[in-house]
Amino acid sequence: MRPELTEAQLLAVWEAGTGQAPPVRALLLAAAAAAPGEAVADLTLAGLNELLLGLREESFGPVLPCAAECPGCDEPLEVLVTTDELRAPGRRTVPGPGPYRSATLLAEGYEVTYRALTGRDVLAVDPAAPDARRTLLRRCVVGADPAAEVLPDAVLEALAQRLADLDPGADTVLPLSCPHCGHSWTAALDVAGHLWAEVEGYARRLLHEVHALARGYGWSESDVLTVSPARRRFYLEATAG
Repeated sequence: MRPELTEAQLLAVWEAGTGQAPPVRALLLAAAAAAPGEAVADLTLAGLNELLLGLREESFGPVLPCAAECPGCDEPLEVLVTTDELRAPGRRTVPGPGPYRSATLLAEGYEVTYRALTGRDVLAVDPAAPDARRTLLRRCVVGADPAAEVLPDAVLEALAQRLADLDPGADTVLPLSCPHCGHSWTAALDVAGHLWAEVEGYARRLLHEVHALARGYGWSESDVLTVSPARRRFYLEATAG
């Protein structure tokens, strides 16, 4: 069974991730779900997603409420997605960090050996940089024949099309269909971003409870966290009454 975030751990992760870039938050969440000392930054993106999905299941349940907008009729939709729908077929274990399986691509006269992207790769690239996508793809290249300082864009684009096959589960894409106009499309879901929003929402609600009970009873934060959520609700109602 995957670990469940305790309320104290949830607050610690939220505090550490507040104000950080999304890749940093993703690694903080993954580290909370991983074995102690595991180098989560060296996991492939599929491995990170599996850690995040497992943490989400144990902490908030397997059903994710999501919102989407139909590109056909612009109708807003509410969608319920399960964690199993977001997994690659057969994936319920987290592969360890490298060495990674590599593959070879023939394109534009180049023979390119490449590997899957890792959390460390994403962390190293500024997503706001104008050449961010190219830089990220270049990090996947293990070697090229003939050797080249700069590979043509066509080669890197061909590599990008192959990455999903090398690391199934790296992209969490869902098929959707609009009940209003019948339009069908696929949409990506950012697992780490979705989970972070839930962690942040829970942390803020919890801190409001701490604040109210501290005022009402003089309890410290650690005192409040030792009380179960059901009993806290009673005490909160009592102070409000």
